[in-house]
Amino acid sequence: MNLNTPFSNNRPGKKWFYSFLSRHKILSQKHSEYVNRARGSVTEIKIKNWFKEVHEILGENASILEDPSRVFNMDETCFNLAPKGELIIGERGRNVYDEHTNSNKENVTTLFGTNALGKWAPPLTIFKYERIPAALVKSAPSGWGIGKSETGWMTSETFFEYMANMFLPFLNEENIIRPVIVFLDGHKSHLSLHLSKFCRENGMILVALYPNSTHILQPLDVAVFGPLKSRWKKIVKQWRIEKEKEISKIDVPTALSQIIYDKEMTSNIKSGFRTTGIYPYNSDNVDYFKIILRAVSDHDTLIDLNNIKCHLSYVETKIKKIDINLLDEFKRTRRGQYEWDGNTNSTMLFTLWSEIMDDVNNPEIEITTDITTPSSNQNLNQEMWLNKPSCSHAEENLTGETETPIIPSEHTTPESTIVVPAKRSLNSIFNDIIKWPVQPISKTSRKKEYTPSVITSDKWVEFHETKLNEKQEKERKKEEKKLVAFEKKKELEKKKIEKAQIKASKNIKQKIVSDTESSESEKSWNSKMDVSFDEESLAQPLSSNQIIPISNEQPNLNTGDYILIEFESVGKRKLKYKYVATIVNVISQNEFEVQCFEANDEENTEFVPIENDVSIVDLTNILYKLPSPDLRLQNRHLISVFPGVVDVFEKCKY
Repeated sequence: MNLNTPFSNNRPGKKWFYSFLSRHKILSQKHSEYVNRARGSVTEIKIKNWFKEVHEILGENASILEDPSRVFNMDETCFNLAPKGELIIGERGRNVYDEHTNSNKENVTTLFGTNALGKWAPPLTIFKYERIPAALVKSAPSGWGIGKSETGWMTSETFFEYMANMFLPFLNEENIIRPVIVFLDGHKSHLSLHLSKFCRENGMILVALYPNSTHILQPLDVAVFGPLKSRWKKIVKQWRIEKEKEISKIDVPTALSQIIYDKEMTSNIKSGFRTTGIYPYNSDNVDYFKIILRAVSDHDTLIDLNNIKCHLSYVETKIKKIDINLLDEFKRTRRGQYEWDGNTNSTMLFTLWSEIMDDVNNPEIEITTDITTPSSNQNLNQEMWLNKPSCSHAEENLTGETETPIIPSEHTTPESTIVVPAKRSLNSIFNDIIKWPVQPISKTSRKKEYTPSVITSDKWVEFHETKLNEKQEKERKKEEKKLVAFEKKKELEKKKIEKAQIKASKNIKQKIVSDTESSESEKSWNSKMDVSFDEESLAQPLSSNQIIPISNEQPNLNTGDYILIEFESVGKRKLKYKYVATIVNVISQNEFEVQCFEANDEENTEFVPIENDVSIVDLTNILYKLPSPDLRLQNRHLISVFPGVVDVFEKCKY
């Protein structure tokens, strides 16, 4: 917009800006809050239905909601050991640093529970430990829970132990009438079948808050954790000053105990229960202003009409460059509502152009919403218009189109939160029409299963027991199939063995028949066997003249001598192994460096060196000095051949 303004460079200064804010008290500067799309889908109707559903499922136990001492809320949050610094006053142009020895990513998770009267249940701080240090347990305040998990976060096992070992004894000590109701978020760490059964048996009803609405319905989130973390920052800073050291994980329970038992926290707790409608139990008390009002329907786009016109002009310009008559053919086909029967290469281009024309002629700009903000019947008198942006590449004006105003909903108020989704661009239209060569499609779609809001209800238990039984039945059938397959395999192997035995017996019979028919061949075979036995000579052990026992007094051993050494095993069974070795180096009169050998034949007459088996042995480990063997080269290996059998006892190779 080219407007003439009295400002320098057409930009107002700070004085004008703050004066503008003072003239319009309804305006203020705010930080935009990050909200994911799941939270954005929460509506007032859904929350009211949840209140109604919980009340119906509780049935006779709904009267518990009228007793503030029996209505609890539980949730965990993390505390950074090095929180971000606060605003301070410092000299312009110079940075100010607040150094910490702790990592700014290191945090500790703590579970808090309180009833509507502001009475705290024992908190539970969870650490990432395999074993909890004794110093940590000793430093924790009396009655404070200390837990551990693999990640340092809440798990279903940890939460079960807390409810069984801490929360239930707390109810007994405080003489709180049971059953009690505990509101918490529906995270999987809070939901398990074992916990549901335990709570049902011990008079504790767990109620899961409506999904993605803890910022609206959870008292601890709404009114407690904010002030708690603000005080935590001050405690960390004060700890450094007073203790002259950084706060550590071990100190977290002690530091938090200084905050939560303050009177202001009790007031915040009561306010949180009241604002969320948990106590008094009333859906009309909920702050529905936190619900996001969407400025469009569920179709996730708000079309900028004039921007689409620019895209249309750009596309038509490109069409004319391809063929000057092609655009006229497109228009005639569209007016007649025919299917494109021209050049097949232009089919996709016609579809693209037609889609853009549909967006121009039928802009989706009407605001629709299912949400009506409470206690608000004011109408806005102002109207919001779509401004026509400049379009540099448009060659012609499109006639017959008028700018359509956006009329705010009658329920919209200045306090309402409005979210305007992204505009639909030309790329999104391309994605609707053009199909890419590869489109990964998920073959499996996970079906969401409905579970009751009240975790300890019979429906919830029945649902999970059925699910568990189905899983066990599948596992049983799977094991049965494995057993049947194993039996079949065993039967097949048995048949193979029998078949092989039958075949072998037939071959033996045939051989016997052939041997009886040919007596000459039998005599010849016997003669050959006699000759072979006569020629075979059994190796004899080395004689006492060939081996020399080693004396501790006069070893008389030199480099290159062959010896028989003895090793004792390390295990429980003390075995003594004997090896052939050759002396590589004489270290001293009682120590020798030797290369060990292993037998190369079954008779223990031929030996080869063991690769990388060089040891230092004591004189007491040497039994005999062996005779010098004959050396023979075989397959590039040097084999030492002794004149007789060497009495060795080697480890089994296999």
